[in-house]
Amino acid sequence: MSDEETEEQTGGLVVDDDQDELQEEMSLEDRKTRLQRARWNVFLYLGVAAILFFFALFPMPFSAQYDGFTSSAEKDIGLVWGLPIDGEDIFDVPVKITVVATKVPSETNVNIGVFLINAENCQSNLGDFTEEARNGDSHQHQFIMTDESIIPEGEYEFNFRIDPGHYCVIVEYFDANGMKTGASDDGLSVSGKVYPNQFFGGFAGFICLCLSSFAFIGAQRHGKAMRAVLEGANESLEKQVLASVNSGPSGPPPSSPAAGPSGPPESGPDGERTLATPSSDGEHATDAALHSDTPEVEATFVPAENGYFFRQFADGTYDQTVYFKDDSGEYQPYQP
Repeated sequence: MSDEETEEQTGGLVVDDDQDELQEEMSLEDRKTRLQRARWNVFLYLGVAAILFFFALFPMPFSAQYDGFTSSAEKDIGLVWGLPIDGEDIFDVPVKITVVATKVPSETNVNIGVFLINAENCQSNLGDFTEEARNGDSHQHQFIMTDESIIPEGEYEFNFRIDPGHYCVIVEYFDANGMKTGASDDGLSVSGKVYPNQFFGGFAGFICLCLSSFAFIGAQRHGKAMRAVLEGANESLEKQVLASVNSGPSGPPPSSPAAGPSGPPESGPDGERTLATPSSDGEHATDAALHSDTPEVEATFVPAENGYFFRQFADGTYDQTVYFKDDSGEYQPYQP
């Protein structure tokens, strides 16, 4: 059955080396696409994580000024959101309040106290809440006072951690006995920052950072695989030839005429033997020429690899038959 008939019976589906090369090129292009996507994912998740961390660290600012009528600075900072978990924990919202004593009361040993009261209406009477805050019995109402006497134009910071809710800030002067003091002409300025997005933004940013790390690991894996493919494709012809030579021949050379050498070797054997030129009738004519008493044309045996020999005629041409030496030292044609 001919090749054309076989192709017609199989519907013209012929598998050759071109399709293998095409499959390898498609695989390489696919690896390049995956590597590019993985790298873009790394930068994408890093960018989103940076935005979320900035959002987590971005505060809600507020400020308040001293009121001579109440001898205090009060501010309704509104709703502070967060995880609704009561009590002191890692999910509390940080609040940072900075107070500058612009004009201190004339009394000695004056301190500054800051109340942070959880109340819906900051205009209502908060006396009970402030007393509870000074006693320190509640996490909903907090109070912090300076440890030492303040100085004019001194700047003092107060750090709170509170649960979500609606809060009011009250800043007042206190004397050495812990009683409220201050005149209408005294003064202080208050500025504060609330960080309600610290947990949400930080947690989401951490997730994006982890996704970026996984994308980076995937990009490294795709890059390593693509480098291996490229290094295999760029292997030099010299290395391939050396690998083929180092592996050695798998058997003796074939005896067909096409298997003979195309030119003379670099050097001949130390001892060359002359024989008669064979006739064109084949192997019987060759054997007769070897044992003939009257050789027509002298020839020499040139050694090849693996103990085989080629016969060179006087005119420089080569016989295509491969020879070997038998136990008696005679040259015999190789028969596979």
